[in-house]
Amino acid sequence: MNPDYQCYLDAVERSRVHQEDWLKVGYAPLGFYLKDFCLHRVDDVWHLYHIAGTPGVSCCLPGNEVWFGHATTRDFVTWETHEACFFIDVRGWDHGHVFAPYVVTHGGKHWMFYTGVATDNTQRIGVATSTDLFHWERAADRPVIRPEEYGWAFCPTRGGAACRDAHVIEHEGVFQLYYTAVTKDGRGCVARASSRDLLAWRDEGVAYAFSGWNQCESSNVQRVGDRWRLFFGGHHAWSYVDSDNPFRWPDTTPTKVRADITGMEVIARRGDRWLVAYFGLRYYRLLVGVLDWSAPEPTIVQLTSPADLREFGL
Repeated sequence: MNPDYQCYLDAVERSRVHQEDWLKVGYAPLGFYLKDFCLHRVDDVWHLYHIAGTPGVSCCLPGNEVWFGHATTRDFVTWETHEACFFIDVRGWDHGHVFAPYVVTHGGKHWMFYTGVATDNTQRIGVATSTDLFHWERAADRPVIRPEEYGWAFCPTRGGAACRDAHVIEHEGVFQLYYTAVTKDGRGCVARASSRDLLAWRDEGVAYAFSGWNQCESSNVQRVGDRWRLFFGGHHAWSYVDSDNPFRWPDTTPTKVRADITGMEVIARRGDRWLVAYFGLRYYRLLVGVLDWSAPEPTIVQLTSPADLREFGL
């Protein structure tokens, strides 16, 4: 066997079997950091897709954050790391980096929405599909979200532009895609697009904007009773605003949940207590915690013992 290929196989196996006390230290593949991620559950197995990068290297530099990591777990205590599942297209519009995967299942296959980035940090959102969750192919040869075509957006086609961090829900038979962008007057915002087939998307404009920031991160929408809660992060804090519908949130000051968190996904709910996964600005690993809405000032508290997960059926 070619010794270089054997070296590759050995590295894949070392990463696959590597284990740490993941609840205490947070999950990340061996030798890499973890950033924007999604969790997708199929048949009691949680599939984790995430940005992977080299510690100490900026995400903006060519050659870093060029593929998505993939790992699986049933209990958030033991993880199996798989081979990288999606890469930049060196001849395509997403030739610089790939950020922020988000996966949904529809029509007998899985759909991954991701941020594709040119080497000058110009960002758009594309989509790939899979039938097995391990092998992904681009479903279109150009981005499906292109804010340079939208009158409200600041999104030049060169020199860097923010358009990232997709989150998709289905509401009343229509898919809603939320992403972070910038308005023409310089406000960081969460924007929305709608679709019935996950390929053709209609721009629905700004879903939330607030004059205090120039960028939002990692938007996430959760239904809470008859209300809709929009989460987002950034350099300010992990925060939220509420609305009575999933289309528009009032331009009000958001409520802070925790200052050092950039992205969060909900794993399970037990009444007011939510089991969540998250990562932060200072510590690029996947951590697990509880967000207790009955507390006087709800925040996310890390869980470090497997016994703490039993409350949520894990």
